[in-house]
Amino acid sequence: MIDFYYIVHYVIYRFYRRHNETCNTSIMYAFTILGGLSLGFIDLIDHFVCLFLNIPGLFNKVSILAYAILWMIFEYIVLFRNGRYRELFNEYERQSNTPEMKSKCKKAKIFNFSLLVLDILLLIIADYLNHYQ
Repeated sequence: MIDFYYIVHYVIYRFYRRHNETCNTSIMYAFTILGGLSLGFIDLIDHFVCLFLNIPGLFNKVSILAYAILWMIFEYIVLFRNGRYRELFNEYERQSNTPEMKSKCKKAKIFNFSLLVLDILLLIIADYLNHYQ
């Protein structure tokens, strides 16, 4: 499971590295994009559950800030400490032509795009419900 977590980051990292970004900038893009998409998805699910069950929302500005801080701490511990992501991503780069790694990267791309599409669809539905309810 943690391997998939690393590969999900690696796919975004590799995209930005191919577009001549530095290692640190590329990993920050991956970290920020996945954090934003995850937070958006969780917040939108909370919005719909609270809307349909007619209960107050669980997320407010303080809880979102706390989630973002916890996300940054987790990312630091798992990826950034001692440059761990460089070792992992260099190893992934060496294995990038193997069928197993291609399959893992394909699954990670599908996950990333699915998360993006879900966020956009839920955002459109939430906007519609807020304006036309």
